[in-house]
Amino acid sequence: MFESIKCRVNPLISTHLFAAHWKITDWVFYFLLVPALLIAIFELPAGIKEAYFILTPSEITPYSFFLSNYTHSNLPHFIGNLISYLAVCFLIFNFETNKRSFHMYSLFMFLLLPWIISAVSLEMIGFQTTFQGFSGIVSSMFGYLTYAIYKFLHKFCCKHMNLTFLFLIIVMNLLLVLENISSQIFQYSLIITFALILVFMQKDVIIDVVQTRFDIRKWLKRIPYLQKTYLLMIFLAAINFLFILPDLVPQELMQNGAYVNWVGHYTGYFFGIFVPIIIGICSKKLS
Repeated sequence: MFESIKCRVNPLISTHLFAAHWKITDWVFYFLLVPALLIAIFELPAGIKEAYFILTPSEITPYSFFLSNYTHSNLPHFIGNLISYLAVCFLIFNFETNKRSFHMYSLFMFLLLPWIISAVSLEMIGFQTTFQGFSGIVSSMFGYLTYAIYKFLHKFCCKHMNLTFLFLIIVMNLLLVLENISSQIFQYSLIITFALILVFMQKDVIIDVVQTRFDIRKWLKRIPYLQKTYLLMIFLAAINFLFILPDLVPQELMQNGAYVNWVGHYTGYFFGIFVPIIIGICSKKLS
């Protein structure tokens, strides 16, 4: 029995950060170059930011339309986005099973998503504020992490799992979001109904988890303490970020004197989930 469980869990252990085979160039780009560029933009003189980087609805330029998604004028705003970026990127490095997939997605995220966020924000929010901040792109990485965790679990833990599981996570997030907005019983009932239907569609996954839970717990007792602690911390952080959507839509839309662009957060989050799905489907068809 332990040999069969070992065959299932060993790949899970071998793909964590210390053996994930990310290249040095990956570490340099995501953990050094991107933060360095954000810091450099943050340190620019205010006049240059206002002219080229901050998206002002009354004076839209191609530069500000794109670069506003990499710009910060407030230190707490910048630090919060930078820490969130580094944390979610660290988790993606642990859970992503296809490095090429993340590289391809990054092209869309860094080059295409900023245009989409700016366009949707202007359309939905209008002229009542200026727009700047990296949070839309960070939100897309939260969405991508959700997709990466789904792929990871499907590959190493439960072959019965399919995209229904991913949609269930989204619906559960939306249910939690209802607590931040004025919602009616009908809205709660509709979301809960969808959730129950999706749970029923994942009955094979639930059965599989129930049947193997105790065996996996016995196996975990046999791995080194530090490795077990590391895995526990990673999975607890991942579970927290799986249900991050309510935090992207706070009850108070004005924080520290600035308007929270929840539209940009939503756009980024769903971009981060559905674009990788489309890329994955296209890659399978082409191969």
